[in-house]
Amino acid sequence: MSPPVDKTASPPRGLVRLCIVVQYPIHNHLPLHQALDREADIALEVLFMQNAHTTHGYDPDFAREVDWGLKLHQGYTSRIFPNASPWRDGEGFWKYINPGLIRQVATGPYDAVYVHGHNQFTHLAAIAAARLTGKRTIIRTDTYNLGSRSLLIRLARRLAYTLTYRLAHVLLYVGELNRQCFEDFGGKPEQLAHAPQVVDNARFFEEGKRLASRRSEIRSGFGIPPGHRVALFCAKLIPKKRPLAMIEAFFDAGLRGWTLLMVGDGPLRAACEARAEALGAGNRVVFAGFLDQKAVCRAYAIADLMVLPSSHQETWGLVVNEAMNFGCPVIVSDRVGCAPDLVAAGAGLVFPHDRMDALVDALRQMASDDALRARCGERARQIIADWSVERYVVGVRRALGLPDRADA
Repeated sequence: MSPPVDKTASPPRGLVRLCIVVQYPIHNHLPLHQALDREADIALEVLFMQNAHTTHGYDPDFAREVDWGLKLHQGYTSRIFPNASPWRDGEGFWKYINPGLIRQVATGPYDAVYVHGHNQFTHLAAIAAARLTGKRTIIRTDTYNLGSRSLLIRLARRLAYTLTYRLAHVLLYVGELNRQCFEDFGGKPEQLAHAPQVVDNARFFEEGKRLASRRSEIRSGFGIPPGHRVALFCAKLIPKKRPLAMIEAFFDAGLRGWTLLMVGDGPLRAACEARAEALGAGNRVVFAGFLDQKAVCRAYAIADLMVLPSSHQETWGLVVNEAMNFGCPVIVSDRVGCAPDLVAAGAGLVFPHDRMDALVDALRQMASDDALRARCGERARQIIADWSVERYVVGVRRALGLPDRADA
């Protein structure tokens, strides 16, 4: 490890002053910010456009206020800027208008500006401000180019993304589909660097070890019958995640001795509960509701397989990373962004998103084959070990022009 550096003094040679622009604090970014802050040759400041998805903390996808059980500002320097947008509690391009943040990007003492995203006004204004003031400009997104869109939307995306990507010195891609998207819209090979989409593997792995001996107790706590295996759905209960389709497929698969554990909340919860009841669920479907980052580990610890059947705009699916840390085999649709990088490499099965019969077949195949689940689970642990926070830091260091650390 390098010796500590006083980052508050005049910057020594080799110290890069980095600003990251993000919409609002989220749990998955916390270990990334903390890891970059620990780098001796990076002086980090994170600029947020808002304190939460909405000004009052309500998340419409969960249909509730959300507390992830983590201190989201701990372990790094950050600032929250006023959002002047009249539409700040809605969605769309004008959700974030942050004049103070844009001014800080332009006038702040930064060598590099890393903007996470490019779909809102403040994103684009920050990118332009960084480039116009001579700072190294980095863009990271998880956008992919799957799905059908109207001709007008396709033309608008091509124009907007192509022009935006030309402003960047470096385009950080999270995985294969994201890399292809950058290239589709004019990203050049010399602009591209891999900063993988990751979770805090160390924390999840340690939780897995801690909970391994408590599986029976945890299953009982969720209300799962003794001896039943567990198929896990862990996502917001919103249309694109297809929780209703998950319930239908589970029943169509006719899995004996299995319980479906539904973790998550959202506007479709009542409909999901009603559909399970109509199908005669009894105790075969358990609704756990929203679980924070500590409690959700109990669900992963008892899962014998996990399914993410999203139909569109699932640009990655970080619950897959989380589950793989527990050696959990996974089934995902081909619209889940991590499918080619994580799942297709042997951690589970990928099915066509528009064929529910293929999901039913995948459930039957995985549920009926103990050896297949064991192989996929072991492969999941092997694959996810390399999709780590440390690898993300390597990608950002390369984007900044810093040398790889010897211990990376």
